[in-house]
Amino acid sequence: MTAAAIRLFAERDKPDLTMSELASEAQVARGTLYQKVDSIEQLFTAVVENMTRELHAKIDAVVAGTANTDPAARLATGLRLFVRLSHEDPAIGRFLVRYALTDEHLRTLLSGPPMRDLAEGIASGRYDITETKALSVAGFISGTTVSAMWMVLDGHQGWREAGSAAAELILRALGIAPDEAQRLAAMDLPAPPEG
Repeated sequence: MTAAAIRLFAERDKPDLTMSELASEAQVARGTLYQKVDSIEQLFTAVVENMTRELHAKIDAVVAGTANTDPAARLATGLRLFVRLSHEDPAIGRFLVRYALTDEHLRTLLSGPPMRDLAEGIASGRYDITETKALSVAGFISGTTVSAMWMVLDGHQGWREAGSAAAELILRALGIAPDEAQRLAAMDLPAPPEG
């Protein structure tokens, strides 16, 4: 049912669908659906909260599994994993592109581990920005990542190209030297998260 809800929500400008549409897409009886879902609004909130938690956990586990302590390398890797996700699971990618910059819960997708890497990089002097610019940089990271995902979903670029270009752009904006930013943005990615 969650996958059906994600597909339907991703097709619309707002989380506006009927129980009948959801039941049809999920291939369940409306009565069964009414037993499990209080309202479409509640379902949307639950989908967003679960997706946020699961994606953070999966991507953070993969990034942590690289044993890389450099916040710039972790940021580039995590961003590229989000872009790769839009290729591997287009329904989730479309959902994120549609709502990530508009729904408060989805904004947390990029505010978890990426913000940790941003804060750590600022504190250690790795990035050439001040703490006062962190919120603006977070918006830049979010917008750039969502734009890269959109380019993949619309077929303008492959996930590798879009993800690497976005990561390099972000790292350079943070003050990483061009050659190093390009190298970090092109490192081999870990295997896709399971499940």
